[in-house]
Amino acid sequence: MPIRVDLEARRGEIAVATLAVAARDSLSGVTIRSVANELGASTTFITNYLQTRSAVLVNALRHIESSWLNELEAELVGSEPGESLRQAMRSAVRWDDEELLRAHFWIAVLAVPHRDEEVQRHLDESNEAFMAVFTKLVDRCGHPEPAAAADRLLLMAQGALVSIVETPHEWTNERLVSIADSAVAAVLAEATE
Repeated sequence: MPIRVDLEARRGEIAVATLAVAARDSLSGVTIRSVANELGASTTFITNYLQTRSAVLVNALRHIESSWLNELEAELVGSEPGESLRQAMRSAVRWDDEELLRAHFWIAVLAVPHRDEEVQRHLDESNEAFMAVFTKLVDRCGHPEPAAAADRLLLMAQGALVSIVETPHEWTNERLVSIADSAVAAVLAEATE
C-alpha cells in the first residue's frame, strides 16, 4: 500500500527550513543540500517535491505570501468595507520576529540581480494577486479609481516591509498602524468625494 503524503504540509516544512537556512547563512547559503541538512534529510527528500534551487526559493516565497494573502482575503469577508480595508492595511504592516524573518527573505530574493525566470514569474504572479485583493478591498469602499488607490496602499505596505528590515527599532507596530490608518482614511475620503 503506498504511503500517503500531505504535499502541502511537506512543502511547508521545506519552506520553514529554507527560511531558517536563509536567516542563518543568507540567501546565498540556501541550496538543496543545506535545506535537506536543516531538515535532517537527504537531498532526494527535497528533490522529490522541489527539483531545483529556484523551486525551493519559490516554495518559500509561496509559504510567506500565502499567509499574507490569507490575512488580506479574510478581510474581504464580513465587516463593513471601510473597516475591512483598515484591518487589511493594519495586518499588512504589523510585524513580529517571524514576520521580520519573512521580510528579510523576501527582500533578499528581490535584491538578486538577473533573477531566475521561475522566481521572476512567481514574483510577477504574486504581485498581481496582492494587487487584485487590494483593488477588491478599495472597490468595495466605492472609490472612483480603485486600481490607483490600491497601487498607493500596496506600495505603502511594501515600503513598510523594507522599513522594518532596515530599521526595525524605529518602525514599531504602533507607528506603522498609525500611518496605515492615515493612508486608508485618505482613500476613504476620496471615495466619498
